[in-house]
Amino acid sequence: MAVLIFDFDGTIADTLDTIVRITNRIAPEYGYSPTTPEKLRYYQSLSTQEMLKQSEIPLFRLPFLLRQVRREMSAELETVSVADELVPAIKSLKRNGHELMIMSSNSKQNILRFLERQQIADLFSVIQGGVGLLSKARTLKQMIRREGLDFSQVIYVGDETRDIDASKQVGISIAAVTWGFSSREALANQSPAFLIDHPRQLLGMAQMLVNPSWVRKDYRGRSPIVSRPDVREANPSS
Repeated sequence: MAVLIFDFDGTIADTLDTIVRITNRIAPEYGYSPTTPEKLRYYQSLSTQEMLKQSEIPLFRLPFLLRQVRREMSAELETVSVADELVPAIKSLKRNGHELMIMSSNSKQNILRFLERQQIADLFSVIQGGVGLLSKARTLKQMIRREGLDFSQVIYVGDETRDIDASKQVGISIAAVTWGFSSREALANQSPAFLIDHPRQLLGMAQMLVNPSWVRKDYRGRSPIVSRPDVREANPSS
C-alpha cells in the first residue's frame, strides 16, 4: 500500500482563476500590481524561490496575504471545480488499497467543504490545512511520524516547485502534476521522482512505488516508464 498525500490548490481543486481574481482584488491593500495573463505565465515558469525573490510583497507580509486569500476563497468555493478527471483516478487509487491524505496551505474548513460538495470527503483519511508558505517540509515530516507511516511508501502529490523541494527535504517521493500552477518545464527542471500529465497516471505510479518490479502493459503492448533517468512517468493508460 502506498500513501498519497495530496496538495489541494491546483492539484485537487482548480483554484488558479479564483486565487488570481482574489489577489488582484486585494492588490491595492498590499501594495503590489495586479497579475496580468502575461505576468502569470512568467510566474508559472519560475521556481518558488525565484518567484519570492521577485515578489513585490515583503516576505513578512505574505502570511497575512495568504490568510486573507483563504478567508475570501471561503465565499467563492461554490465556483471552484475539481481538476479534470481527478475523481475517477482517486477512486481507483482507493479501490486498489492505497491511502489518501491531504496537506495544504488552504484552510481545513475550505478543503472539507469542497470535498463534501464533490462527494469525495470519505476518500481521504487525514486532512491537514493551514500550512505555512515555506513550512511544508516540516509539516510533512510531522504528519508521516504522527500517522506512523513508512517514509519509503509515501508520495506527496503537488503542483508547485516548492512541493518538490519539501518532499526532497523530507526524503519522500514527489509526484509533480502538470495541471496546476507551475509549468511543466519548471517542474521538470526540479527533477521530481514522477512527472504526471494526467490523473490516470497516479495509479501506475503508486503501484510502481509499492512494487518497483511491477510493469503493466496496455492492450497495445507498450510498457510504462521513463522519459529521462531522473523523471519517471507512469503509463497514462494505467
